[in-house]
Amino acid sequence: MTGPRPPRCRTPLKKVGGALRIAQAAYPHQRVRLFVQDEGRVGLKPVLMRVWAPKGQRPIAVQHRGFQWVYVYVFVEPATGKSDFLILPTVSVEAMQVALQQFDRAMNPTGRDIIVLLLDGAGWHTSPQIRVPPNMVLVNFPPYTPELSPAEPLVGQVKRPVANRTFKSLDEVEEVLSLECQRLMANPSVVRSLTFFPWIRNVLNSI
Repeated sequence: MTGPRPPRCRTPLKKVGGALRIAQAAYPHQRVRLFVQDEGRVGLKPVLMRVWAPKGQRPIAVQHRGFQWVYVYVFVEPATGKSDFLILPTVSVEAMQVALQQFDRAMNPTGRDIIVLLLDGAGWHTSPQIRVPPNMVLVNFPPYTPELSPAEPLVGQVKRPVANRTFKSLDEVEEVLSLECQRLMANPSVVRSLTFFPWIRNVLNSI
């Protein structure tokens, strides 16, 4: 007889730690930084979130459903709370290429840092057509583990200002999203409190 199978390890600690150590060994005189990336879809279809209401009363949110969206590309360095955002009309290999280039210019303008970027296994992340900048290494999370990504709560935070609201156009949605992205970029302590997961802390402490 065989005993029960051990639970599957859902923490990419070894994989991420290994990538960081390899990058540091290959570039001993350069700073190695760990970032996480994700996207969130936001549009004219209302985002519903829980709200407080007097006991016995059901809160009401007016809805006007539309089926147009934009995508917020999120990049965050959990250890520092530094973040970068880009709002694009779609998710695709081409859009991801634009997002990577924008992120590299914004967070590593001199090209001296080595970026280890964690992201999920979406097709536009893993496509061989993606031209990864020479100072960047992409590392994928294990499949079906969104709870591991520190970018997830940041995507939720970006959506909060549009929750339970109705918009007439995507331009209105983008304006609200842009203001929230700017607010978060200007408040790294808030971003860090949302994204510096214990497992990320453990990985960085092990290097």
